[in-house]
Amino acid sequence: MDELSFMTPTEAAHWLAQQWKHVLGGHLDDPDDAIDRFVHSHVTSIRFAVITQLLGKVAVPSRDLLCLQKGEAGDVPGRWDPRSFCAKVIVPWVRDNQSVLGKSGDPYVNNPLRRPRLDKGLGNIRKSDRSEWAALSGFLDDLQSRNDAKENKRVFVRCLHSVARLLAKQTFEYPSPNRVSLDQLCNILDQYLEHSSGGLRPLVVATVLMQTLGHGFSLFSRVESQGLNEPDASKGMPGDIMCYGPLGDSGQIKLAVEVKADEIRLTELQGSIAKARASKLANFLLATPGFRQNEVTKAQAALDAEFIQGMNVYQTPIVSLVRSAFMLLEEEYRARFLRGIGNELDSRSASYADKSAWVDLLTALGSLGTRLG
Repeated sequence: MDELSFMTPTEAAHWLAQQWKHVLGGHLDDPDDAIDRFVHSHVTSIRFAVITQLLGKVAVPSRDLLCLQKGEAGDVPGRWDPRSFCAKVIVPWVRDNQSVLGKSGDPYVNNPLRRPRLDKGLGNIRKSDRSEWAALSGFLDDLQSRNDAKENKRVFVRCLHSVARLLAKQTFEYPSPNRVSLDQLCNILDQYLEHSSGGLRPLVVATVLMQTLGHGFSLFSRVESQGLNEPDASKGMPGDIMCYGPLGDSGQIKLAVEVKADEIRLTELQGSIAKARASKLANFLLATPGFRQNEVTKAQAALDAEFIQGMNVYQTPIVSLVRSAFMLLEEEYRARFLRGIGNELDSRSASYADKSAWVDLLTALGSLGTRLG
């Protein structure tokens, strides 16, 4: 779209989807106080209004950013109908993205937006919110005065970055399976882990797996997990995940787990073993796909050497451990495990991509016949 073109609501929705996909697929901008004030506002109508007014102006540059109602005098320059534009374009997009701005199906029916213009009628707005509405009016009035189509698009994209940051902080609504077969469980994990996530997805899955096994088999009193980019050595931790002994022995690490998304190099293996040995661990698990093909023999020799010195070092892919363990656990733990992964993603403020991918997989699981709660 060039700066002189016009978009219908359908075209605007398509352009919004393209821009949103680009934002989610790249690096998010740093927090922007001027934009976040409105996108993250405690006033739902303001959140919808800043996005609607700006996209409406991007779609048709001749529109007045401060206009809220077309009214009867449709020939007045800049007059347009933000209410119907919001209902057709913004509301469906918000609904498809965890209702990130709010759950209203018709935001412009609310009193603060039922006036001809943003810079008129503040007296009818709750006193505690007037300063925020005045700020939004001033922000959009400045853009309207400059009337720069490229700048309006740039500001709108900044708003999308702000929405993405807000979405990352939200607790997602994950489909909750009542029943899931062992094959379905392993298949959904294989699909989720096959995409690169900077190590987040395998760490989340392995953490919840250890928590589930600890509870299901009464193995551990608690399970603690490091941050994604938090060096283990900086806190004297022997691995990414620490599993502490059962009640009565809860202060001792019974098992440490090192999580790798890719095949582990020999040098990485040696470093991991050194950390575990320094902590005087008896059991150390490498949750990795395997060893580099040309280093398998040396890696196995290193594991054998540690056994002789008193430490059990195991290596297994995460999904293989899941399959073996959940054959023995009661069926209810499978659904509990899947729900736990969603909770862990939320607690880590995982990216929208990592959360939505999990939602999509759980939704697809339901469409295959698994009952969803």
